Amino acid sequence: MSETTEAWRPTVHGANIGHSSAWMAHRKVALDLHRMLNEGDCDRALIDAPYTVMALRHVLRGVEMTRKHLKTEAARELLSEALAAFDRAVPGGKSARDVIEHFDEYSMGIGNLQQPQVSRTKDRVPDDELSEAFNHRLEWEREGDTRRPVYVAGPYRVDLEVAEEAAFRLVCDAYEAQRGSLRG
Repeated sequence: MSETTEAWRPTVHGANIGHSSAWMAHRKVALDLHRMLNEGDCDRALIDAPYTVMALRHVLRGVEMTRKHLKTEAARELLSEALAAFDRAVPGGKSARDVIEHFDEYSMGIGNLQQPQVSRTKDRVPDDELSEAFNHRLEWEREGDTRRPVYVAGPYRVDLEVAEEAAFRLVCDAYEAQRGSLRG
């Protein structure tokens, strides 16, 4: 343990703050998934699922903050690769989060992904077909005797088991990048 008389300053510890935030968000994802798979409470699963997708975005933001504040290029590159791996494992995750978070627009058919050709939201015309095409819901996919929770937000499908595992790997990579950055 190091001894110092200097006060702890958050502005110097962005990597730590980012990693801690990512870790906490991952714990929420893992807890939600555990409850969905083991408690059998359908109402709770329906309520937890969209916020689980939103917590995945917080994992990404925390890791992106960690990357931004790392001291070595090698450590930043490790996290860039890890973030790209997450995006490959959870394609459409950010877009699914956008549909959930901006439900007020997407339920009217005026979301950014629904009418990208109209740059200003206030100039978009409500559209029932687009609204229906971008509804969001929890589905359960069957694989033999097991069920997997998948959150569907419009055309985006987030397999919550795959996403949790990818988020865990990402948080671990952020930890390793931090350790490497301190040594480098």
